[in-house]
Amino acid sequence: MNYYQSATKRKSTRDFKEKAIPQNVLNEIKECFESCKRLVPEINTEISIIDPKVCPNLNGCAGYEDFLIEAPSYILISSEKADNYILNAGFIGEDIVLKLTEMGIATCWITISDSEKLKERLRLKGEKVPVALIAIGYENAVTTVKRLDIKNQSNVTLKKRSNYEAPKLYVEDAIYSEDMGIKGDNSVLDHYQDLYQALVAACCAPSFLNRQPYRFIIKDGFFMIAALEDKETDEDDFYLNLGIVMLNFYGVLSERSGAYGKWSLGAPDGEIEKPENSFIVGSIHI
Repeated sequence: MNYYQSATKRKSTRDFKEKAIPQNVLNEIKECFESCKRLVPEINTEISIIDPKVCPNLNGCAGYEDFLIEAPSYILISSEKADNYILNAGFIGEDIVLKLTEMGIATCWITISDSEKLKERLRLKGEKVPVALIAIGYENAVTTVKRLDIKNQSNVTLKKRSNYEAPKLYVEDAIYSEDMGIKGDNSVLDHYQDLYQALVAACCAPSFLNRQPYRFIIKDGFFMIAALEDKETDEDDFYLNLGIVMLNFYGVLSERSGAYGKWSLGAPDGEIEKPENSFIVGSIHI
């Protein structure tokens, strides 16, 4: 898969055709889950494809303010409860989303508002809990694509998107601090194409209401994600979003070169300058 191309092409679709996804494609999604990247491989997870006939059961359990985007099918990722299990589900789910983007399948992350009720309505067995829900299908063609930018409840703007896919948060704004000279001269990134494309992919990652409550720190050969305080996003969505952006960055970086390591959760040793009321989610040696 071309992670950079999929990450920059992907968009959240809220208007799906009433067209069923072929069974062979659904089977391919299940196969993709078995081989997709995992942030914490030892966490036990599973995937379910929700049958369209069962979709009404999602109402009142999922959606923004319980408003569910209608789609032909939904992917549900369930997980055992363990340290970082929500981060891991976001990481897994986004790897599947980018694969679906490459396949021409549209997607949209859906908030799970009541995990226990959803589990009961879908009659899911075992100890695993529903963690991530993704609407999938074929997008209805539209002539103008618009995106909500919501800073808070009193600051909402609607922006038209241009014909090319650009990051929602631009790289120079996303980097909080660094020791490579990037902020003084963006052309420095011309010499680090792997890093630059991974940064763009991370900036293109979807987040709840497009809030993108994170910034990037580069120091002593480490790339870090600092999670910002965000009272508008609930805890589960907050960590799903972080898992998503971590997959976008790592997917592009690891695909373009085998010279990089994997994510280490938490902050590396040493003093780190970070935004006020933030914490370091993870770091990766670059």
